[in-house]
Amino acid sequence: MTEAATKMHAYNDLKSLMEEPDLCAFSLDFFAKYDQGNRPVAAPTLSMAITETLPLIAPSRTIFGARFMPGNRRSYGGYEVVFPDADDRPTDGYAEWGIRKSVSFDDEIEIFDATEEFETAEGLLRYRAQELGDDERSLEIISDGVVGYIQAFDNIALWNPKASTDIAAGLDELFEGRDWTRFVSEADLDVPKVAISNIDFFSYDDDLTLVRFDYTNGPEGGREMNYVKQHRSGPKVVRHGWSPLRSAVPAFKGRQLNQVYDALQSAVDSCWNSGSPTP
Repeated sequence: MTEAATKMHAYNDLKSLMEEPDLCAFSLDFFAKYDQGNRPVAAPTLSMAITETLPLIAPSRTIFGARFMPGNRRSYGGYEVVFPDADDRPTDGYAEWGIRKSVSFDDEIEIFDATEEFETAEGLLRYRAQELGDDERSLEIISDGVVGYIQAFDNIALWNPKASTDIAAGLDELFEGRDWTRFVSEADLDVPKVAISNIDFFSYDDDLTLVRFDYTNGPEGGREMNYVKQHRSGPKVVRHGWSPLRSAVPAFKGRQLNQVYDALQSAVDSCWNSGSPTP
């Protein structure tokens, strides 16, 4: 991988950005067995800096994601992220912005190809579900395939804004009329409804505003932040691949994101239409 382009929004001068106290700015290194790359990054938090890098370094028609390295060893084909040494690290930004702490500089993070992992898991399960029989060993193999498919589905839904979030429909298609509920129930596939409250807006860039909100996600709760982009028709919640809600340590599953974005957009529209302070 060649050196990644250095422009993100209006930011292209790493030295000056590192002097800006409200930004997490540093040089992000990443390497694989036969490849490596480097990119100056700058964003309000460490998690956001990583997320905003991924669409810019991914090959065409490929969706990169980030996550903890499984088993302290990067996945096949993945890139290990190398953070600056302790003396050279900027703030991670979470305390300054008053939001949930997710990725830290001490974490072992990898960049992975979410597209390839999903296509592989989908192909394996398609074969197993349609070609294997009902003997005990075959059912074990199919069950393993279902587990892998659900994991890959959630990953691609988290990192690809255009991905389907209807996992039951995906299983219907792969099993081609065969009953998949003996491997995972529809209830097990349900995700909690997320509730949001306490919306705040903060100026950030010429055409970007930060919206901060409290959330409740099942038994979990916290505070997160996302971008809102200015358009002629009014402010729109950012849902792109660089949305801060897409994180290596996410608060929400990919299948929950549309619901969260819709709730945020409704809150933004309400402020906009009422004339209240908005982005």
